[in-house]
Amino acid sequence: MEWIQNYKPRDRKEEKDRDHLLKLPSTFVGTSRDCPYHFTNSSIVIDVEQEKLLMIYHPIYESLSWPGGHIEEGENLFESALRELYEETGLEYVQPLSQDPIGMEILPVKKHQRKGESVEMHFHVNFTFGFMGKVRDTIFHNESGKVHWIPLDSLDTFVNEAHMLPIYKKYMERFQKIKEEEKNK
Repeated sequence: MEWIQNYKPRDRKEEKDRDHLLKLPSTFVGTSRDCPYHFTNSSIVIDVEQEKLLMIYHPIYESLSWPGGHIEEGENLFESALRELYEETGLEYVQPLSQDPIGMEILPVKKHQRKGESVEMHFHVNFTFGFMGKVRDTIFHNESGKVHWIPLDSLDTFVNEAHMLPIYKKYMERFQKIKEEEKNK
């Protein structure tokens, strides 16, 4: 719960999600997949020219999605995001916007099959990190075999999860705002 307590919400939805999580019994939230709310991370990776977004194919949702995954016991948020980013994309060199997350929210996960096992509906307490990467540094393989750099303005064409589009766009805007603020310092 420390990660949730320490997170500074950046908008009203994050504030509501944070308040909701802090009201739950501590046994409901954790790194274990047995918790109904468990910690995950995601990465928004934009190329250095700020023209393309790195996405991976997610077989459960049959859509391109951001890289990320579950936070393992003993990991900190940033290390977990780096590990997942490398495991899922092979991207060797990235420049983080910060070692702090640029967002946090609750994401519902529908009931599905994972490695032949039924997984009940649950929630991800997702911390998002921003990174800059280079298109030519990507190793194009992962668990599903599909990693793509897509044009920033073509997100709607590649994402089949309508409910995720506003979330991706929100983080792309935050990313660009952070980069703009850096430039103006």
